[in-house]
Amino acid sequence: MEKFLRLTRRNCLVFLRDRGAVFFSLLSMLIVLMLMGVFLGNMNEENVVDLLKEYGGVRDIPADEARAKELIQYWTLAGILIVNAVTVTLTVIGNRVTDVSEGKLASLYSAPVSRGVIALSYVTSAVLIGILMCVLTVGISLCYIAATGGELLSIGALGEIFLLIVLNVCVFAVLMYFFALFVKSSSAWSGIATVVGTLVGFAGAIYLPMGSLPEGVAAVLKYFPVLHGASLLRTACCGQALETAFKNTPAELLDEYQTYMGIQVEIGKNIIDSSFQVLFLAGYGIIAFILIVLVQKRKDISDR
Repeated sequence: MEKFLRLTRRNCLVFLRDRGAVFFSLLSMLIVLMLMGVFLGNMNEENVVDLLKEYGGVRDIPADEARAKELIQYWTLAGILIVNAVTVTLTVIGNRVTDVSEGKLASLYSAPVSRGVIALSYVTSAVLIGILMCVLTVGISLCYIAATGGELLSIGALGEIFLLIVLNVCVFAVLMYFFALFVKSSSAWSGIATVVGTLVGFAGAIYLPMGSLPEGVAAVLKYFPVLHGASLLRTACCGQALETAFKNTPAELLDEYQTYMGIQVEIGKNIIDSSFQVLFLAGYGIIAFILIVLVQKRKDISDR
């Protein structure tokens, strides 16, 4: 246990001391903030106000605008959290790739510690750093939303968000470690990080809402974990704001809006249940874990 804790601490410190790694792990999040602040945020807010004007009867326009702004802020927060869960864990797992390229992993393997413990230390460090970054993001975002007049989330909603953060971070940390098993060059891993950081915004329907994507693309994304992770976080983050913004409107309008924005995922004519999405995410993590064990055993045999 002591060896595991020391290795985990070492991996965490290696990441945190590298300011460049910390910055680039958060670069995709900064891109999302820039896009939402400059382009997409106002457009999404206007869409909500227009919907309420058309289907909500007599409206208080200034109040609708304020509620729409709060709703999009929480929708954006959920998107940022899923981006962090992917990109931060990817960057931290990059420690393993660096250790391989610099020969440090071979030295660790020669030490009196099992390879399973070493692997677990990489994954655990990615989970801890990922959760830390996501929690900090939630704290900063809530301060900003409160300062701009938005309503803060309930304790229950915050607890649900934290549990979903843990779930997403754990799943993506295991997935990233599996991919890292096949990469031996830091430059190659940096290239992968660049591609993943770009695609995660599309895979999570952040840059473009689900309703704006071509049907074929949207259908494919529904089988990837990023979209379901984002959907779960959006449901938790936006629940209160949705109830307030769409009060006294037809239930069908709310359902259509949630499907369009990727808050809920529809396959065929059926809305996917949140519990199924949790199992779907967990299934990805379990499959990745099993594959890691199989690949590691094969590598152990070939190294003998």
